[in-house]
Amino acid sequence: MATKGKIRIPDREDNLFATLYILKRAMDDWGSRNVAQLGYGDFNMTYMPFFMNIGSEGISNNEIAEKMRVTKQAASRIVRELEASGMVRGEKSDSDGRSVKLFLTEEGQKFQDLVANEAILLWKQYMKTVGRERYQTAMEVLKEIITLHEQGLP
Repeated sequence: MATKGKIRIPDREDNLFATLYILKRAMDDWGSRNVAQLGYGDFNMTYMPFFMNIGSEGISNNEIAEKMRVTKQAASRIVRELEASGMVRGEKSDSDGRSVKLFLTEEGQKFQDLVANEAILLWKQYMKTVGRERYQTAMEVLKEIITLHEQGLP
């Protein structure tokens, strides 16, 4: 039967929404298992991308919000939770007394180092499975799709 002129809904295997949902769930499950094995089972995996953006040079809440493409209020809520966990501390900025720079505590740095090592092992598994070139292509395509959405679709 011809589909000329009709829009065909992709099969499940080709459905971007389903694929991204399944990937996110799989990564969250992997992260939760590995974080628990590291002794940090109470860590909320939703906060991980925010936590991993806090480096040794410090970062402001506004900078995290911009990097993560969320509102300042959403970033503030997550930062408060990270501070309450004892992983992150805030210090008044030297250059702007109204701004607070976020830094990792000693425990936060230890945890971030452990997570970074686990992420490297995961990345190596990806390279072994799909190869560097295909992995880089997938990342480029996903970033292009993100940009398309951020520029505003009709």
